[in-house]
Amino acid sequence: MTNTDSKFRAALRVFFERYFLPLLLGAVVMNLIFRTYMRFYYNTATVIFAAYECLLFFIFEKIKPLRFLRAIIYLVLGFAHLYLSGQLFAQGWYSSGVSVTDWFYVNATEIGEVYPYIVLLYTALGFFMVSVLYYFTVYRFRSFGIMMVIVFPFVIYGKRDDTLSTLSITLMVTLFLALLVHQRLISDDSKKNVIINSSYVIAAALFVTFAGAVTMVIPKPEYQSALESDSGIFSFDVNTNTTLYDDLNDESSPRFGADATGEILFYVRSEDLDDVFYIRRQSFDVFRNEIWRLDPEYEMYFTRFENDENEVNSPEYLHRIMRDLAKTGRYKEYGLDPDKFDVFGEYTSSAWMSLSGSTYSPTYIPAPLLSKIDPMTYMFKTAHGEVYYYGIDKQYMGLDISYNILTESYPEREFAENLGMDQDRFRKMLAAARGNGDLSWEQYKNIMKLLDMYTQTEGVSDRTAALAADIIKDCDTDYEKAFALEQYFEEQGYVYDQDFEPEDKTIDYFIFESKTGICTSYATAMVLMARSQGLPARYVEGFAAYERAPDGRYVIRDSHAHAFVEVYISGVGWMTFDPTVPGYMRDYSNSGSSSGNAARTFVDYFARLVLFIGVVFVLVFIVFIDRIIEFLFRIRLKFRRSYADKTLALYRRTLRLLEISSPTRVRGMTSEELTAFADEREADISPTAQLFDKVCFGEYSPSKEEFKEVFRTYRKNWKAIAGKKRKKKPKKNKPELSAEA
Repeated sequence: MTNTDSKFRAALRVFFERYFLPLLLGAVVMNLIFRTYMRFYYNTATVIFAAYECLLFFIFEKIKPLRFLRAIIYLVLGFAHLYLSGQLFAQGWYSSGVSVTDWFYVNATEIGEVYPYIVLLYTALGFFMVSVLYYFTVYRFRSFGIMMVIVFPFVIYGKRDDTLSTLSITLMVTLFLALLVHQRLISDDSKKNVIINSSYVIAAALFVTFAGAVTMVIPKPEYQSALESDSGIFSFDVNTNTTLYDDLNDESSPRFGADATGEILFYVRSEDLDDVFYIRRQSFDVFRNEIWRLDPEYEMYFTRFENDENEVNSPEYLHRIMRDLAKTGRYKEYGLDPDKFDVFGEYTSSAWMSLSGSTYSPTYIPAPLLSKIDPMTYMFKTAHGEVYYYGIDKQYMGLDISYNILTESYPEREFAENLGMDQDRFRKMLAAARGNGDLSWEQYKNIMKLLDMYTQTEGVSDRTAALAADIIKDCDTDYEKAFALEQYFEEQGYVYDQDFEPEDKTIDYFIFESKTGICTSYATAMVLMARSQGLPARYVEGFAAYERAPDGRYVIRDSHAHAFVEVYISGVGWMTFDPTVPGYMRDYSNSGSSSGNAARTFVDYFARLVLFIGVVFVLVFIVFIDRIIEFLFRIRLKFRRSYADKTLALYRRTLRLLEISSPTRVRGMTSEELTAFADEREADISPTAQLFDKVCFGEYSPSKEEFKEVFRTYRKNWKAIAGKKRKKKPKKNKPELSAEA
């Protein structure tokens, strides 16, 4: 072996003895953190961080002997990382428009990957964590310092309301225990002389693995912190000392990878509502690059109608116009019969809705499509119909708002179905009414602008348009067409699967290939189909209310978030449609005692138990591996063809055991030398050696009785041959008592 090889082996040994476990723990912790902020390549980021760790450890080791100068160098490194972190803060904000606070708390699938902030994990959190690891494991051992490192993932996951997997927790706990056992003995301030050999490694590994497995399988108490129970606690308004939920988004939620915890956001108390009703939060205008987006043109055009009794998006705007036109009796040829308005001409179903929640404090509150907020001076509607709540005067945390709504129940839907009007007749009727002076230019322009905006076919493929045309080919009215599109997905056997991740994420792949997805895909598909056939439609995100609390209130959870469709029915106005197939409704009302929850708990605990048994099995296998190998050897020995082959195999096994259990090289010894060497270990192998000489050199074929005797001696001396026989301590001679005693 050359001198270079010797130095390399020595350096490698030092690396594994002193630095490997701290570096491994740092990499595991950062991998868990990277997973929360990156959808892809988090393992690559972990490898880069491991190299970054090694570089910092190398620098720290080099400056350690410099005494006072090392503090200056470390401060320079710290300020350099601090300056770089500041630059990354600014770059992340300017390039993405996402504040570091929002990035820190919001899931990467919702807010995207902001790479300057990801690099910030290296320069800020990474530098601090590596410094702590080095100081408290290599330079001076302190268990509190190591514990501070493994707390990082719990803090980040807890604030984001994410959950660490049992395997991740077990791995961190196991590494933590390994550091407690090992680094305490080899750190610079340790005064213990530790011999690192295979026995030490096996013993330490057995201890920490068993302790980690026990930690994993023991049931943990479950509780919910204030951070977890308050989804709006992270956006703090310094002006009002309240917490807000969030503002409206410029883009729709991702169509895949939905993540909900079942957290209760707020409650709804109301009368005369259907078993399932829809609370809108935000609508979107255009579909580009497989994402729904807001269009500034829509906002600019309709903004001037906010809080106006003639607002084109209001529930009664079109009804009032249609009722007045029907009274003239001049538009029966278009399907506008005054007799229909005598029966169904008004929205007859109204309800008073009250929203309440102790921790949910939004600025834009969820509200049904036909909400009426005229008397509410602290609320107004946006251009898209969203209800804005003045938060400036709100000096409390929570939600306590009431307003009147017009429901979309049976009378309204029957009126829409019986009106008998489609887009072509509707547009012709509006033009005729304008020419007759029954419709003002402002009214005509407003309705026509809305119809044109929400029938744009951007993002609609030819085959989607062809499919939509085939679905509605036998339909006459707008309502019939919208209803046919809504029912198509269930009739064709589409599947709701929240965990489905398609290989192709285009909406066409969902419609024609996979036919599997969640509400976002179903709503997107219906809006595009409707627009392709001239039906004004928009994509809406909000909540589906269907779960009842024991006191009769509706419970709205984050898992009740839902996407649905609003179609502008000719002569009626906006109406809600839900094309999502059954399967999305999950009831948590009896989550504390439900059999489903109990089953999930049992499965989770059973999985832990199986994993624990697996770990114990591995430990037992490691402890008894030599005996297992010996057992397998003896089984194979029975299947040898002749006793001569068995004798040769037995001798080779004896030689192998002596070689493994001793640092002395025994491979080149003769049978006499090997016998003498074994005698020193109180192992008698002479029968095996003698029979081996006769078989190997004398072409002797032993009998069954001869081999059985040799094998009996081998079994009797196996522990001594393998080095497992404990040497008896010499007995101390007791002093003889004298006769006088």
